Amino acid sequence: MLSILKFAGPAVLVGKAAAASPVARQITRIDPGDCPTTTEVSYTWETKPCTDSYFSPWTYPTNNWANAPTVNITLDGVEVVATVDTGSTGLVASISLFPHNNFTRQDPTSIFYSSSHWLEEGYEEWIDMTFGPFYMRTQAIIKNREVCCPGYNSTTDEPRCPSAKLARNCECSGGCTSTSTSHNHHKRATRPAPPPPVAYMGIGFGRGAPQIDNAFLDTVTFNGQAIPPSSQSYCPGYVITTDGIHLGLTSANTQNFTFVTLHQTSVDGQRDWSTATMQYQIDNSTQQNGTVLVDTGISQSYFQSMPPWRANSTVYLSVPGDVDTYTIRYEVDETGKGWNPMQPTRFGGSPTLGFINTGRHFLNCFDVMYDPVGGNYGYRYLGDTRAANCSSYVSQG
Repeated sequence: MLSILKFAGPAVLVGKAAAASPVARQITRIDPGDCPTTTEVSYTWETKPCTDSYFSPWTYPTNNWANAPTVNITLDGVEVVATVDTGSTGLVASISLFPHNNFTRQDPTSIFYSSSHWLEEGYEEWIDMTFGPFYMRTQAIIKNREVCCPGYNSTTDEPRCPSAKLARNCECSGGCTSTSTSHNHHKRATRPAPPPPVAYMGIGFGRGAPQIDNAFLDTVTFNGQAIPPSSQSYCPGYVITTDGIHLGLTSANTQNFTFVTLHQTSVDGQRDWSTATMQYQIDNSTQQNGTVLVDTGISQSYFQSMPPWRANSTVYLSVPGDVDTYTIRYEVDETGKGWNPMQPTRFGGSPTLGFINTGRHFLNCFDVMYDPVGGNYGYRYLGDTRAANCSSYVSQG
C-alpha cells in the first residue's frame, strides 16, 4: 500500500511500499549507491561527454506561467498530454486512458493534494512510457476515482477517503477549510461524472516519495540504445525553461546556472534530496534560514515565516548559489496588480515554518534545473529578456 501526499509544505509518504522487484532494480537509473554523500566540486556533465538529451517544448503555452506546463508522452502506447509538476513525485494517470489494459489492481494507493483537498484514488501499476527518444519503465498510480476529502489524515486513514470525511466540494477561495456542514454522503462527494482522462507527472524531489517514483529517472533506453548505470553519454536530470524542458544534462543546457548543494536524505531506505535551502526576511526583521520549492503545479504561494508576514509585508527571498546569490522581493499587497512577474496569484499559510512554495510564476524570471546524481539545484536568472520588470524585483550578489 502506497499513499503519497502533496502539501503546501513538504509532502509525506505514508503506508508501506511493496519491496522493489528485480525489474525495478534493473530499470531504475538512480539508487543509493549511485550518489556521493556530498556533492562533488565538479559536475557530471563537465567530467563526462554527456550528449544524450531531449528538449520538448511545452504542449500548450504557459502564458507567462499562468498555466501549468504540459508535455507529450505515451503511456502503454497511448498518446497523452501530461502536466509536469515539480511539487510532487510520481505519475498519476486516469484509468479511462487505458480501455484495453487489464491492470492487476492489487495495490490500492492514493495521492492527496492538501492545497486543494482532492484525494486521487487508484492502484499502483507498472507501465511503459516514452518521452521523445527516451523509453521508461515506471510505476504509476492508475486513478479510478477523485474525491474531496479535506479531513484526510495520512497517519490514520487508508488510501481511500473515509465516508465520514467526504465533503460536498473542494472549491477554494483564499484557502481550503473543512466544516461539519460541508460533509456529505459518498455519492455527492465524488464528482458527478468520472474525471476527464488526465496524466499528472510529478518530477519533484524532497516530497516524501522515493526518487524511483520519478519517471524521468527511470530511463531504460535512448534512441533504442540501453542506458547503463555507467553511461558516459547520459547525465540524468532536467532543465525547466520558459519554452520547454530538457531531459538529460549537458554542458550546453546547463550554462549560466548558479547551483545550491542539496542535503542527502532518504525515504524508506531509498536515497532522496531535501528541498533546496534559502534565506528569507520579513520587512526589517532579522534574516532567517529556510527552504524553497519552485512548484510548477500551482500559481499561488504558501509561506510560514517568523515573524509572520502580513497583508502589507515586504518579503525578501534569497536563493544561494556557487556563483551568485539572488534576492527576490515580494510585496504581499501587490497580488493581482501585475507589476511583479513572479507574484503568485495569492499568498497562503504553510504548515512548515521557514518553508516557502513560490508557485510557478517564479519561472518568469528564472530557469531552474535538477541534478539527481550530484545533488545540485540550479537557478539561471533571465533578467528582463522574457518578462518585464524582473530586474525591479531581483538583486544579484
